[in-house]
Amino acid sequence: MIERKIDPKELKNITILYVEDDTGIRTQMSQILNKLFKKVYVAVDGGDGIVVYKKHIDEIDVVVTDINMPNINGLDMIKKINTLNKSIATIVTTAHSDSKNMINAIDVDIDKYIQKPLQIKELTVSIVDLVLKYRRMNNIENLAKNLIQKTTQDDKEHNQLQSEIFHLKNHNLYLNSLVKKYIISLKTDQKGNIIETSSKFDKCFGYQNIIGKNINILEYKDCTQESIQKLMLKTIHTKKNVSSPYILMSKSDKKLDGEITISAIYGKNTLVNGYMVYFDLI
Repeated sequence: MIERKIDPKELKNITILYVEDDTGIRTQMSQILNKLFKKVYVAVDGGDGIVVYKKHIDEIDVVVTDINMPNINGLDMIKKINTLNKSIATIVTTAHSDSKNMINAIDVDIDKYIQKPLQIKELTVSIVDLVLKYRRMNNIENLAKNLIQKTTQDDKEHNQLQSEIFHLKNHNLYLNSLVKKYIISLKTDQKGNIIETSSKFDKCFGYQNIIGKNINILEYKDCTQESIQKLMLKTIHTKKNVSSPYILMSKSDKKLDGEITISAIYGKNTLVNGYMVYFDLI
């Protein structure tokens, strides 16, 4: 599946923090990774992972972690690690059906998702590519800082360097493509009119030419929950994602039970200019 060839010297120049609560998986994977890479630090959960990372912060190049773990989960661990060092590559291992955690991870600076069971070649290529990417990014940032300190640097050089840094940090492109492919979701404007749907939504709900229609078309007629429009307003008032059990209607008038999660999209003027709506069907 992955054609890219890896120089063994690249592997022996990378140190990993591997976090996994399952004893069997952790033992097997850590043994394999230790044979491939320079060094592997192992942690049994998110809390342990933070302790290990703080102890070896100057050595670790990439964090590979499970999501669902006791004490502190993988996403909360990465949030904490990002406060210590934003220039660290992060890989989350997750199951296909783990859509709720993937939705919550949109606001976390995750570089890569890899399905379980892990394929060693895919994981190895991802680790090497991300570490090299971050090293290039750090080199550009350091170069930019040095140049900014020099009075001889002109505005054109400065703007070019800032542009390069911006594009290297734009990790959300991958997350957005993941949502469209694997999660039942849609996007609306500020009035609740649908402007985009994921391929997973189209397959599950069966609607065609739904773009431009109001989201209330999905509400089951006998649904007793708050309207979707009211849930949208609640996201603005609470400034948080809002989730609620919900009964929805497919194109074929089939009743669909599940949970709806709504996230507000803010523009540069801090006003809401749309919503992302995610569905987790039972």
